[in-house]
Amino acid sequence: MKTTFDLQTGVEHDVTQHGVIGDGVALNTHAFQSLIDRCGEDGGGTLFFPPGRYLTGGLILRNRVCLNLSAGATVLGSSKLADYHHYNPSPVPFPEGYEGVRALISAVDCKQISIRGEGTIDGQGATFEVYSGVRGGRPRNLWFARCSGVRVEGIRLRNSGFWMQHYICCTNVRLSGLDVWNHGGANNDGIDIDGCRDVVIEDCRVDSSDDAICLKSGNESATENVIVMNCSTRTHCNHFKTGTESRGGFRNIQVNGLTMTPSVVRESYVGTEGADWRGACGIALCAVDGGSLSDISICNISMGEVRVPLFIMLGDRGVCPPGVKKAEKTAIAKNISLSEIRALGAGPQGCYVIGLPKLPIRDIVLENSSFEYEGWGASPFVVREVPSRHDAYPSCYTFGDLPAFGVFLRDVDGVRLSHVDFRTLASDVRPAFCWQDARNLRFDGVTVA
Repeated sequence: MKTTFDLQTGVEHDVTQHGVIGDGVALNTHAFQSLIDRCGEDGGGTLFFPPGRYLTGGLILRNRVCLNLSAGATVLGSSKLADYHHYNPSPVPFPEGYEGVRALISAVDCKQISIRGEGTIDGQGATFEVYSGVRGGRPRNLWFARCSGVRVEGIRLRNSGFWMQHYICCTNVRLSGLDVWNHGGANNDGIDIDGCRDVVIEDCRVDSSDDAICLKSGNESATENVIVMNCSTRTHCNHFKTGTESRGGFRNIQVNGLTMTPSVVRESYVGTEGADWRGACGIALCAVDGGSLSDISICNISMGEVRVPLFIMLGDRGVCPPGVKKAEKTAIAKNISLSEIRALGAGPQGCYVIGLPKLPIRDIVLENSSFEYEGWGASPFVVREVPSRHDAYPSCYTFGDLPAFGVFLRDVDGVRLSHVDFRTLASDVRPAFCWQDARNLRFDGVTVA
């Protein structure tokens, strides 16, 4: 995987020496943008932010421009939508791009851009909940499209109006040492990687009301060659997810070293999947729009009190944005390796692995792992048929409760469980495993208590 970042940031400019006022009141959009544009014309440069509170509307980065936020420096997003550039429609298609895109800091078709330091970017996102529309045009904190050589490191990201950071059709991206907090509104994801290639996410901390780390592929561009390592996530929704948008698919994804715990915020935004402090899934691997899901390796995962430890779904929803050709055939899901997963105090539902009748999920390995569930306790449980909803939104809640407390398998071919422990904290009348239309199953060293 290529992970070279040759940032040539040129001359460093103290923003307070160029007409910028850091009192949190004066709007600095014009002064910031003029300085960014000048740096771009000069072949690159760094904007240095000394301690202060810098109010601004939307800013557009240029080639080889770096924003360096010192400790004590906070970039504050304006609370007025009129202060943000509106990309309408989005220059890069994705399912909701027809509504346009706003962002506090954006870049399109740029090379070698970076944001770094010990400071904070605060979008003041809760102020945008009054606006109407599917997403209301609410601004992201960061939105980078078709950029190469992107580096964001060290900073604190706070309170976006929408997803915190959205990287779409970018290459050579590194996110390192980020501290992300995104609560107070709808669709408050932590990190969204969409149709990107050669990506590293490392040593990041995320607490969000919606998906924490989410890989998407909203157009024909696949998300591929992604490494996620040594991160911690807290969320009301999914901790690590592929999808929902999955037109381009996902391949060669490596995840190593995630710690998943409930959010410190106990009340979630109404309508968020999960909708309480327990959230939804620890690991959710979904491909439902025609893109494939292949060559996925996830290991060394610690989960505390997640509702559903594992949810894997191959579906046939077929959503794609205007101007993008709909997939001619449903894609495949194969070669998924899961190891060293430790789930404590999970909810009572169990884990889901659900493929398609004519396209089973193939070659899944789950090994050297343990799963502890609450169990149904004294409540009676009626064995039920799990519905077939191949064109539905991919969520564990789509299929309801399961007839197994450990793992439910349907439409799979080639599943191996090796040295995996399952147990419940309360008695549960269901079996640990249940499967339908499953072939080539192997259980080796599996224990149930």
